[in-house]
Amino acid sequence: MLHDRLLIPRPLPSTVDGHLQRFSAEKLQQFLQTLSWDLDTDVLDIPGLVAAISTSIAPHISADDLQLHSAATIAATSTIHPHFSRLGGRIFVALLHKKINKTFSSWVQMHGDGPKALLSAEFVHIVRHFGTDLDDAIVHSRDFTFTYPAIRTMAHNYLLRDHDGQIVERPQYMYMRAAVAAHGNSIDLVLRTYDALSRHLFTPASPVLFNAGTNSSHYASCFLYQPDPTTTSSQLQSARDLDAFWLADGGIGLSLADIPARRSLPIQQPGILPLLKVYDAHAAYASLCHRKRPAAATVHLPIWHADVRSFIQARTTQAQRARVWHIYPSVWIPDIFMDRLRDQQMWSLFDPRDVPMLLSSYGEDFTRAYKQYEHTVEPIDRVACADIWILICRAQQETGTPFIMYSDAINRKNNHAHLGILQTSNLCTEILQSSSTKEPAVCTLASIAIPRFVRLDRSYDFDALHALTRLVVLTADALLDRNDYPTDGARRSAMNTRPIGIGVQGLADVFLASGLPFQSTEARQLNKDIFETIYHAAYQTSCDLAEQLGPYPLYPKSPAARGILQPDMWEDVVLSGRHDFDTLRSRISLHGIRHSMLTAQMPTASTAKLLGNFDSTEPYTSNVVTHRVISGDYTEICPWLVSKLTRRNLWTEDIRTSILQHHGSIQRIAGIPADVKDVFLTAWEIDPMTIIDMAADRGPFIDQTQSMSLHVTSPTPDSLLILQMHAWTRGLKTGLYYLRTQAPTYPRAFGVGAPPVNEDVAPLVVQSTDAVVPSRSPHCESCSS
Repeated sequence: MLHDRLLIPRPLPSTVDGHLQRFSAEKLQQFLQTLSWDLDTDVLDIPGLVAAISTSIAPHISADDLQLHSAATIAATSTIHPHFSRLGGRIFVALLHKKINKTFSSWVQMHGDGPKALLSAEFVHIVRHFGTDLDDAIVHSRDFTFTYPAIRTMAHNYLLRDHDGQIVERPQYMYMRAAVAAHGNSIDLVLRTYDALSRHLFTPASPVLFNAGTNSSHYASCFLYQPDPTTTSSQLQSARDLDAFWLADGGIGLSLADIPARRSLPIQQPGILPLLKVYDAHAAYASLCHRKRPAAATVHLPIWHADVRSFIQARTTQAQRARVWHIYPSVWIPDIFMDRLRDQQMWSLFDPRDVPMLLSSYGEDFTRAYKQYEHTVEPIDRVACADIWILICRAQQETGTPFIMYSDAINRKNNHAHLGILQTSNLCTEILQSSSTKEPAVCTLASIAIPRFVRLDRSYDFDALHALTRLVVLTADALLDRNDYPTDGARRSAMNTRPIGIGVQGLADVFLASGLPFQSTEARQLNKDIFETIYHAAYQTSCDLAEQLGPYPLYPKSPAARGILQPDMWEDVVLSGRHDFDTLRSRISLHGIRHSMLTAQMPTASTAKLLGNFDSTEPYTSNVVTHRVISGDYTEICPWLVSKLTRRNLWTEDIRTSILQHHGSIQRIAGIPADVKDVFLTAWEIDPMTIIDMAADRGPFIDQTQSMSLHVTSPTPDSLLILQMHAWTRGLKTGLYYLRTQAPTYPRAFGVGAPPVNEDVAPLVVQSTDAVVPSRSPHCESCSS
């Protein structure tokens, strides 16, 4: 029975005057029906939703709170059908629209003037000049495409708030804000970029969405830093240098390869662990002071460094009081170590002060220098390669780290080969650039939503992807120039090399939309073709810019200047023939390229949620996806799966319940056909070798590298060795970002009963414990694009 006696305040257009009116179930039902266009109202059962809402509200509730409660209540039933999440998102958007200016120019006028202005004077000036054009371009109805978790994530993390903490921005205004901030007075590019962002064809990285158009023009995602190891004072100065990058919304990677190892003779040296603790303390404090994203850093260390064993364990319980929480270890491994590991040989650990050639060589030169030092320098220790490997694997089982980088592959396939040896990557292991203490490397990121280019007939629109990539490069290039760099050295580095990183999100969604099993031959080919298309379009655009503006300043003597592109650095690369690389190479030889780096494959954890895609190039970890937002946890069954089963008249309550009972795996559900099961394998059911092979297949089209995680249910040192031997043999630069493991037990799915007796079910991924790697790590958002 409806609670028609409840009283709620009646809102005015922009304020609430406190006037009370009776709750009207009819008005609520009409409101929900108005928002349910193109949704299945039979599935939604609007009268039932009204009854559920009316029986769960407080005796006195504001109109805004009633709307929020309605959105959350409806979204909580999203496991029944994805349309519940869409309706919940529309209710939340309707509230935003009710409270926020109806035109972009008036909104900018309101928040761009006065002592509490949120927007920069330059931005406001541009909007005043082009106000009518910008207002006419905005398509407000696109805000109603967000699911409930997506719009709540956007509202909590991205939309602008006033000084009282109130959300004051519509999603379409955020997209226009980013487009104007990137392209300024170039109104044609502004409108094209807005339209692409609004249609969710691509997204810049999180710092752009945070800061575009405001007085804080920090757009770069990644910083790569080299501490000065010369003195104790210079080493401690490095912690203060990191603070500037964290406060500029950047994720940080730094190498401690040349920091002296711990030893007491001939002189006292504290080693790297105390320095990690200093960094960790600074990161913790920066996170408290600057809450847009957690401050974190990945520290990269060569496996021959004498402190490597304690470094590997720095995030584990074995570290005890030396344990760090905001610092992530990454181990750089040369070919000689993998050879000796395979052959079960010994390994020498050195103090970098004793072996300077190891810091300035790679490949065969490194191998010769390493062997020579073993005969001429007393190592700090000699250990079995297998013992170090076991230490790595145990740490990965507990924390997912250390990350693994292959230093010889990195330097053999290095666009910055003319600038020196690479020793560090970024926070999330997808950026590789030359870096120094005085000129830390910087990268501006963006990701393309590649599922948007799957046609209705399941073919792929490579021409549209190519055209969109060109716009993405222009946008990233503009942001590179307009960025407010935290240090003069960072600006010099960015201007001298002009690196950007274009990646993708939603590769798994491409395969699901195309009806392709992740492990199929067709999926592997489509994976290569997509990245080849992006690479060609990116380089074509960069060459066009170089023809107009000149190549990047440090272009002379680069591999590209000598006719060597990234595909030439890999073995046995076969191009599709879809794109004219011969003409492109000829034009590059004439004009050069505007950017030293153009492609990278980053994690896209947060922005992918906004656009409705799965993270990066990873397969779905489950067909039941749980979104953690400010108003609670919301669980959805994969919309692609629901759509597939609905078309076959198989979406029933029994099937839905079975999917929940099996924690998102459908492999043992009798009522689902085999061909559907093949397409909807989860990451835990896909051979990790396939993930490695697909990463290697697209590797020739990625200038920098890839944040490649692996999902292994019960990893052992032997099984991880097999995987990493394969990754190393295939020539990957990043051998492993995170190792994801599963919990040995799981809670019963709430409200759906127990699974059938004696039937195997997929283990549940626990969100965060000391023993199990979280399925989504918080620091991924620092690079998310």
